[in-house]
Amino acid sequence: MRGEAQLFSSFEILLNRTNTTIDEKIIFLDSFEDLLRRQTVLYSGFESMLKSQWYRLDCGQQKIFLDSFEDLLKRETYLISRFQDHLNASLDQFPPQNKTKLLASFEDLLRRQTKLFKSYEELYMMSNGGLTIDKYANKDSICRPGERVEYWFVVKNWFNQTIKNVSIFDDHLGLIAQDITLGPYEEKRFNRTVCLTGTVCNTARVSGEGPCGEMLVDESNTICINLILVSGKNIDRLFVGMQYAIASGSDPPESYNDVEIKKNQKSGARINNTETISLEGQMASSIAGMGIGGRSSNSIKIDADQGWE
Repeated sequence: MRGEAQLFSSFEILLNRTNTTIDEKIIFLDSFEDLLRRQTVLYSGFESMLKSQWYRLDCGQQKIFLDSFEDLLKRETYLISRFQDHLNASLDQFPPQNKTKLLASFEDLLRRQTKLFKSYEELYMMSNGGLTIDKYANKDSICRPGERVEYWFVVKNWFNQTIKNVSIFDDHLGLIAQDITLGPYEEKRFNRTVCLTGTVCNTARVSGEGPCGEMLVDESNTICINLILVSGKNIDRLFVGMQYAIASGSDPPESYNDVEIKKNQKSGARINNTETISLEGQMASSIAGMGIGGRSSNSIKIDADQGWE
């Protein structure tokens, strides 16, 4: 297959150096595309054979075949990119029906290539990247220091051999678990509940011993928990048009709210209006103890500024 890829590359070079008419270019591009399509079929068959025999190979043989498969995909990528170059150079000269056919062929080649890349990724995971970790939290923010947050850690063995001596370490929480054994395709979950005093961003790391004695390592996504302080004086809710102040105890609540409205419009005659309205003891509803009334102070400022630029 590697020799075939070299022949295809020689064919492409010859095609590039030959002066041809538009019709001949279309014929040669069709032939080149057909060769590339047949090549992807062969590579796909090679990939299927590799997967079916993968775990009968020792670790050294797996590495050799994985490197070979990667080299074939690099050669194919180069040939498909050359096919694209030929399309870009001549496509505007082709009749509409030929443009559509060649573009559809190019799209199909890219789809086949994507599947092969996905297969290579799976083979790589089966031999080198068989241990992964993901991290989750039950919230993304806290309202006060000392609030509880629960984290989950999910580790997975992606291939059909056992991984031993698995450990999970978080860069903020410390050691989460150790001396874990994961069977073929096994997934395990661990959780940790902590009290946070402020904003924290942390990442977890998992390590383990693969079936060939190799060290497997993966790093999780980073989780950030933000501290968002909420402050106020006996204020529960503030609604547009009406304010509610609610408190429990013997003293009536007091609530103060300032609302400022600004309008700036750059057309028409310039008019400057500023008006402050102070509302004392209006639109206040308090509940304290046995219903003792409270005091509400509201200030509304309206600033309208409009005029020509």
